[in-house]
Amino acid sequence: MLVKQILNNNVVSAQDDQGIEVILTGRGLGFNTQVGARINNEAIEKIFRLENSQISARFKDLVAEVPMETLLLTADIVTLAREKLGHKLSEGLYVTLADHLYYALQRHSRQEELPNPLEWEVRHLYQEEYAVGRQALTLIAARNGSSLPDSEASSIALHIVNAGLNHTMGKTAQITQLVYQLQNIVKYFFNLPLDESSLNYQRFITHLKFFAQRVIDEVALNNNDDELFAAVQQRYQHTLKCVEAINTFVSKNYRHTMSNSEKLYLTVLIENIVQRTTPVD
Repeated sequence: MLVKQILNNNVVSAQDDQGIEVILTGRGLGFNTQVGARINNEAIEKIFRLENSQISARFKDLVAEVPMETLLLTADIVTLAREKLGHKLSEGLYVTLADHLYYALQRHSRQEELPNPLEWEVRHLYQEEYAVGRQALTLIAARNGSSLPDSEASSIALHIVNAGLNHTMGKTAQITQLVYQLQNIVKYFFNLPLDESSLNYQRFITHLKFFAQRVIDEVALNNNDDELFAAVQQRYQHTLKCVEAINTFVSKNYRHTMSNSEKLYLTVLIENIVQRTTPVD
């Protein structure tokens, strides 16, 4: 294999013998080399074959900030998920899961625990994926020494479910249409230039997919968080107006009335992307 692009000291983009681009990781793999040089196969630890060019581009962007140890953990968890679940998972899982693990480990080092508002739902509706999430926590503790909170098993499972959504959940067209409608409500309510190539947008869409799936499947989410919702009502009043617009839309078009738990979840989600995106003048 020949070096195509040096991403950092430990990660390079290369061209394999079939002319296909692959992402390679290995200690010092990108150090003291140059484009066009042949790679020592013994120095390669993991090979990421990302055939989708957009996913490959996002993965390269992620490499700039995510440590190699996290990339290797991600690869092992994806392999574990594929072995345990036995169905195809989107290549995008490498990007979304690596991104999630990077920030989860950072929060853990600062002793900041972020609860997953869908934890109950994931445990009960996606039991196989949740079991993989539990195994992933054991792997992370053994490899990294970090004992992430139990809620992270649900978060990891959520990414795995999303990666297999088109292959196992059905109703893809309806879910896709609703996600498009929801992101347009947010986009025009705040006059936001949503960058579809950004990681922030991908996080946003990932969560919208699960909300859309619940709406289509007529599954209600109620975690009895009325007290927390009351606090969010006071703090994010403008964002909540957008959520109420979404509630009106899904009630009218999909006969789904949002619970306070769902309103809380969407308010925090939308507030996050609004704060990370520059409005249009």
